[in-house]
Amino acid sequence: MDTSASLSAGLTRTPKRGWLVALLSRVQQSSFALLSYSFGMFFPFIRDDLGLTPWQAGVLQGVWWLSAATLALPCGMWFSRYRPIPLISASLLLGLPFIFLQGLAHSFWMLLLARFGIVVSFVLATPARPLIMQEWVAPPQYALVQSIGLSLHSTLLATAISSSVFLITFVGSWRYGYMALGCFFVLHTLTWISIAREKVAPVKGLQQALQSYREPLVRILWKYPQGWLIGITMFALSATWTGVVTFLPTLLLEQHGMALTVSGPILGCLYYILIPGSPLGGWLSKKVTNRRYLLLVPAICNVVFGMAITFTASPWGLMLLLTGTGSLWIVSSVLEVLPFEFPGIQPREVAVVASLVRVLMGVGFAVGPMLVGWVATRTASLQTGLLVLALFTVIGVIAAWFYPNPKPPDHAG
Repeated sequence: MDTSASLSAGLTRTPKRGWLVALLSRVQQSSFALLSYSFGMFFPFIRDDLGLTPWQAGVLQGVWWLSAATLALPCGMWFSRYRPIPLISASLLLGLPFIFLQGLAHSFWMLLLARFGIVVSFVLATPARPLIMQEWVAPPQYALVQSIGLSLHSTLLATAISSSVFLITFVGSWRYGYMALGCFFVLHTLTWISIAREKVAPVKGLQQALQSYREPLVRILWKYPQGWLIGITMFALSATWTGVVTFLPTLLLEQHGMALTVSGPILGCLYYILIPGSPLGGWLSKKVTNRRYLLLVPAICNVVFGMAITFTASPWGLMLLLTGTGSLWIVSSVLEVLPFEFPGIQPREVAVVASLVRVLMGVGFAVGPMLVGWVATRTASLQTGLLVLALFTVIGVIAAWFYPNPKPPDHAG
């Protein structure tokens, strides 16, 4: 039976269309993240319009990632048998109505329904993304493609988050902001359908390998325990990220009097460093042969930066700390391709392990704002909520410490 390594062993260079397909697939993930993270900048406007509490804000942000976490693994197991190109196309088409429904919502429950519908449509394509890599990308360039994708992701989110407040202020309504995001998704969907053609994929045996796999996929959950350690580390990084993105602008406005037009661009520092820095992921994949350090160093820094951000009011200090927090994610492009290195792993198994990591990341993205919102409601302090979150993410340091240190394959990077 073909392993992930043997299936694409003959592909030594990624074709141009392969780059486009892989990066367009990554942009879908970026756009999904944008719909979530932009809520943090939209929240003060939505709160005034719909009368939301901090707990409801945490739920609206948390249900986004909690639903994704709940559904990612079942979808990874079930839909990993299907061809990735049409799976992503179906996901994009199903999500479009719900994106526009966000801008039409006039109550907490309608907004919750719209966000849940987007999540369900998106998560259907969870297994398609690692399968796209195996079908279109040369193994020596896995980490490089992921790194370039992260750079594009950062450019998109930094631009959108930094400018969203100005856009809403100019047009006079947060609803038009969501409508603009819906139009962006329509453009992305049309581009994907026109470029992603599976009949010209460079690796031809993927579908046969998917259909011939007969082992119970649930076995993978304990067959590759290192997947759990990657996922728990990413859980910690993700929780800090969404907690900060969701509530830091409100904290700075209410406690320090910092206008959203100032905090918005400052928050963009999370992404600015990733635009030029993300391609370093390919270099790290080659140079850091002790994979444990790729998890441990970011996990430790994540705790330290999270605590410091909570007590910093200086714009320059926040810019420095948020830049540091953003830089930790340079290594995420390498962590995403670590499952491809697991000895003897097969294509569907890669998809399931990647789904498991996505589950734990999704739980982290959900827990971050929900924990901050819950603590803030109980203590009447967003600062306390953010501090509790930072201390909680020590769990990532513990998981990273136990990650094994096998020698990466020759094609890593």
